[in-house]
Amino acid sequence: MTQLHYIVKFTAIRVVCQNTLMLALEDGQKAFRVRHSKITTDRLREIAELIAAANVVYAKAAKLFQQLAKIELGKKLLDKYLEAVFPKSESQEKKGEVPPRWIYISRLLDEVPDLQMAGVRGTLWAAYNAITRFEDYREVEGETGDSRIDRVWFGGGAEVKLKALQAAAGLAGLN
Repeated sequence: MTQLHYIVKFTAIRVVCQNTLMLALEDGQKAFRVRHSKITTDRLREIAELIAAANVVYAKAAKLFQQLAKIELGKKLLDKYLEAVFPKSESQEKKGEVPPRWIYISRLLDEVPDLQMAGVRGTLWAAYNAITRFEDYREVEGETGDSRIDRVWFGGGAEVKLKALQAAAGLAGLN
């Protein structure tokens, strides 16, 4: 007895007929063969829903990032943004001091080549990227490779980057 299989693969070819189906199947890209069953059908449907949801999330992120790149970043807005992400302590407030992280982020905005590109330089998008770069590359004493990844992806670094994104969206009027 012949068992039915699904063929699952990504392709840039829009399949609309038998000819384009054959082109898509023979485009040299890796394909997965999955045996047909009720469970498989349900799982493939779930995967399709997950991919559709991911596409929506990425489209929203792209729209937000494009909006952030349109917002000019003057000193006042930069200070407001940094205060939202890295608030001054009471002592710093009383003494009129700037937190060390603010100085480091400002330096990144002036020195990192990626943040100097046209359409990025001097924007809220650049400031957000400076903060993410700071969190991703800063060295924490006693931190190992694994604990660094954990901090950057799931721990305090991830929390700061999320806070930075939410603050930027708020300043852009998109929260």
